[in-house]
Amino acid sequence: FVFGCNSDTMDECLGRGIFGLPHNMKAAAASIRPGSSIFLFNVTDRLLFGIFEALTPATMNIEPRAFSKNPNSTSSPFPVQIRVRVSLECPPLEDTDPVLNDILRSRGGGRIGALTHAQAEAVASLLASQCGALQYMIEYQQGIQRGEDVVAPPIALPPRKIERSDKKQ
Repeated sequence: FVFGCNSDTMDECLGRGIFGLPHNMKAAAASIRPGSSIFLFNVTDRLLFGIFEALTPATMNIEPRAFSKNPNSTSSPFPVQIRVRVSLECPPLEDTDPVLNDILRSRGGGRIGALTHAQAEAVASLLASQCGALQYMIEYQQGIQRGEDVVAPPIALPPRKIERSDKKQ
């Protein structure tokens, strides 16, 4: 799922660990489950940030005063909210990135909204490649295949189980 923010709300999103959507996106956000890959698109700077992990399903007004300029507010202007944590901190992707555009174009609509599992994996892989995480995974997998003792990588997406090449059949 891709959430949106602007330059005014980005620090609040990251500081609170809460991302929000307007009420009319409640149905679209119903697919979010704890563990879902989440991304944050800054509409002002046209940058996509990630990789985040949903800690909660979409819930109404986890923080009723979030994103509101009124300290007495009882409902956020973005009441459909989830708690998140950073899974893998990567340099952001520019809105003009051709690979990102190919992935997002296949879903139609704007930048903000639901992604299929395959689209979320593709965006996560694209972000991970920005910070060298994919190369780390390749080296990790090669170490397993060579039968070496390896330390599991500290990244968001666990590697697929790889059979050791020395395993007897």
